Amino acid sequence: MKRLWICVLLLPVLLNSCKDKNKIDPDAEEYFSFYADGEYFYYPQEKGSSFGGNWKTLNAGKSGTTAYGIYAYNSRYYSHTNPTTLGAFSFRFNVNHIPDKDTIFLDGSSNTVSVLDLKTEDNSFVLAPPLTGKIIFSQRNMNKLVGTFEFQASQSTGKILTITQGKFSIIPSN
Repeated sequence: MKRLWICVLLLPVLLNSCKDKNKIDPDAEEYFSFYADGEYFYYPQEKGSSFGGNWKTLNAGKSGTTAYGIYAYNSRYYSHTNPTTLGAFSFRFNVNHIPDKDTIFLDGSSNTVSVLDLKTEDNSFVLAPPLTGKIIFSQRNMNKLVGTFEFQASQSTGKILTITQGKFSIIPSN
């Protein structure tokens, strides 16, 4: 009987450990997720404040007067408190408003993509010709940007990073 109770008490722990850890939080209104060379990454929207003002990990909006960007940061990106959780993404489009197309082919010329410090410092990549990719918006308005993306980017050393199954849901700031 005692063994049965131990099994009953441990069942929730065992079931929880078997959950798919690569799943997006179904209650999350804003998120950014992707696979980098087969390894899963998930950046939830996190907000906070510091001496420099308020911050958030996901943002979309005007970048200067000539570009529009989508940005995603791991919350520990700047604090470097955990070197295995670094990472930042930047998509920049050559328009100063939400892109007006559902599908945008990423080419590194008319739009840019950067991946900074993925997992470790100095592990950064850019999408540059001849590498390509695409971003597909399923919702594109001032209330929310939702979509998918995939691309390849390279380092100056020639190392190629393949991003697949990218998904995002971000409330734009402007």
